[in-house]
Amino acid sequence: MFDWNELLIIGAAALIFIGPKELPGTLRTMGKFVAKARGMARDFQTNVDDMVREAELDEVKKQVQKLEYGGFEQMIQNTVDPKGKIQDALRAPDLSAPDLSALAASPVSAAPPAPGASPVAAAAPASDGAIPASAGTVAAPPPGAGGDKPPATSA
Repeated sequence: MFDWNELLIIGAAALIFIGPKELPGTLRTMGKFVAKARGMARDFQTNVDDMVREAELDEVKKQVQKLEYGGFEQMIQNTVDPKGKIQDALRAPDLSAPDLSALAASPVSAAPPAPGASPVAAAAPASDGAIPASAGTVAAPPPGAGGDKPPATSA
């Protein structure tokens, strides 16, 4: 801040203008003023630092409160599934009312099968080549059809 040459010039001027008797008291008073100014600057800096910390804590507190009230969950959900397609795919179907549109599109005829007819014969083949769900039911062979025995050969 001050160079030694400047301090020497200021000291010599003070010695000449103030005098040797009053110089020690004047320097003591100047030291007290400088100490008070430094103390006030330190308090001011401490108060400014406290206000900055308090403002940062308020900001952090607001962020924590935002996360407490579902903000974090919503943020993750928006990041992972922004359009909601995954959530819609995982939603359980509504089982309270039957879906009649699926029944209307069924390849099975609406008329009940004739008495004694097998359920396989009642089902019409699917137009797209798919096997109907009732195709897994196999009717028993009529009596005398041979069953597991190989056909007899005539000699």
